[in-house]
Amino acid sequence: MIIISKDDNLAWGCYLVLGVLAFLIIPGVVGYVLLLNIPAYAAVPLSTIAAVATLYAFKKYLSWYVENGESLSFRGKMRMMGIGWAVSVVNFLAIIVCLFLCGCYRIVNVELDVASQLSWLSLFLLVGVVEEVIFRGILFRLIADKWNIAVGLTTSSLLFGLAHLGNPGATLWAALAIALASGWLFGMAYAYHQTIWVPVGMHWAWNYLEGGVFGCAVSGTPLDYRPLITPRISGTDLLSGGAFGPEASIICVAIGIGISIVYTMLYIKKRKRLGAKPEMLF
Repeated sequence: MIIISKDDNLAWGCYLVLGVLAFLIIPGVVGYVLLLNIPAYAAVPLSTIAAVATLYAFKKYLSWYVENGESLSFRGKMRMMGIGWAVSVVNFLAIIVCLFLCGCYRIVNVELDVASQLSWLSLFLLVGVVEEVIFRGILFRLIADKWNIAVGLTTSSLLFGLAHLGNPGATLWAALAIALASGWLFGMAYAYHQTIWVPVGMHWAWNYLEGGVFGCAVSGTPLDYRPLITPRISGTDLLSGGAFGPEASIICVAIGIGISIVYTMLYIKKRKRLGAKPEMLF
């Protein structure tokens, strides 16, 4: 696979900047509409169409950036997304169990509202797709291709964390926590599995479980949808995450770093086995 613009600084910069802006602005309009809490029967098709269109546009973007870029089959993509979901389910369940054992999380009520669940799923599908395309598919990949994976991972993770500073309840610690617990994990998952579909699945599942299932604040963003579980969250901000949600919890950071280390070791082992950096697929 030949990277077209790797050694052309102007072309590389254009691919990076214009790519980020395009995938930030265009899908962002749909995301804004979804945040207006429109009915589920409108939110689900709107989000699905926008997510599919974003992924198709990203595939076309990659075809301009690399020659002979390969793509997984539809079945392969769904399997990779399922792997991402599985990792986030294990990750978030471990966090909730730890918060429960620390006395920070208690269940008050359980109520299944189908319309709300569909709204949670549809909103966070688009959020997961757009943010992963920008931070992993473009920033991480292009920077890693031009320099190395360490520079790409550090830069994209820090930018991913800093991008959440505008959210309600955000602090520098919350931004750093997201960079360490999620930015590192999603980046290494992309590098190891060689496809954007795994971090998309991770991101989608994480946000949905956090807000739609366990009723926690999602990066501090308030939403009017009903969660499956209405909790009572208490304890110090360092343990519970405070108003920002579990992503600012030291428990979340510790578990996220642990899983990230595992993925990093798997990537290093895979790279040694192949004798070269694994090539990215769509």
